[in-house]
Amino acid sequence: MTRFTLPPALEKGDKVAVMATSAGIKDRFPAAFEKGIKKLQRRFGLEPVVYDTAEKDTEYLNSKPEEKAEEFMEAFEDSDIKAVIPVAGGDEELRILKYLDSERLQSNPTRFYGISDNTNLHLYLWNLGIQSFYAGQIVPDLMSEGGVGRYTYEYLERAFFEDTLGSAEASGQFTDEFVDIQEEDINDDRKRYRNPGWEFWDFDRETVEGRLFGGSFEVMQFHMAAQEYLPSKEDLEGTVLALETSEAAPSETIVKRGLMCLGENGMLHKFSAILIGRPIRTPLHGEERTEKEKQQYHRNQNERIKKEVRRYAPDTPVVFDMDFGHTDPKIPLQLGGKVAIQPHKQQIRFR
Repeated sequence: MTRFTLPPALEKGDKVAVMATSAGIKDRFPAAFEKGIKKLQRRFGLEPVVYDTAEKDTEYLNSKPEEKAEEFMEAFEDSDIKAVIPVAGGDEELRILKYLDSERLQSNPTRFYGISDNTNLHLYLWNLGIQSFYAGQIVPDLMSEGGVGRYTYEYLERAFFEDTLGSAEASGQFTDEFVDIQEEDINDDRKRYRNPGWEFWDFDRETVEGRLFGGSFEVMQFHMAAQEYLPSKEDLEGTVLALETSEAAPSETIVKRGLMCLGENGMLHKFSAILIGRPIRTPLHGEERTEKEKQQYHRNQNERIKKEVRRYAPDTPVVFDMDFGHTDPKIPLQLGGKVAIQPHKQQIRFR
């Protein structure tokens, strides 16, 4: 069984590495890059150190996975760097994992943040017993403003400067729209929706506990295919699975097939509980949906997940529509850390 360590908490004024662990954004969205850098400086009191990969475009980065891997390891080994902040997600981070030296990372545990394609590195670190946080990258996580931003940054503050996220409850409002990061003056004028809360489904105990594992649904499918970096079923026994779908807003059929594969692989029933992030209801690159169509998509996805859990893991409870992943606001889930799910209090406690 893997033993876990939490890298040291940051302090105000600490240096943090900003790098491209997957795709690049600075050439395409310079204003978004600068907004994120300023957010780290002004909101959190941190000193961003911009690494070479953060200056590169995606075409270059995809051709040099070994450079991204080396920079990642160098940041861990630099005693002045207290955290690694990716600029964005992407879809080729999987290719850097084979260039990583586990001993260099294990000898220098450092806090790592990010969502989406950064699940690849979260998974690699999980296998090494290094806890990490599922949120905090430049785009889109540092683009939020208003009440949505305050909720995200409150929990991100804990993820930077404390040893636990403490107790978490549902946000009062949410948005699943996208900030326009192509503008020179970036404003978060997205439509907000009232958050009805998290749905605690099929719980028969006051508290369900386990160590947190997971991230992006799509990246988990990469690893089901690659069969190279997934933990053993023994290591997953009794853990809590966290999954969320991306800005592609996959169909309920795609979600069903992914969960079916986890079930047939013998993994789905190993988890003590499952946490599902609130889904984006309209794809980033696709036709607009009406409010009614968005609501129907959301219902269909949740019902499909329930059907597959009933089929493969009938004793496993699920929390739906949690505040993490690609929608806002978001909690930076402490992957590798222990959680206690308390449906009677409508909250989750990180320990």
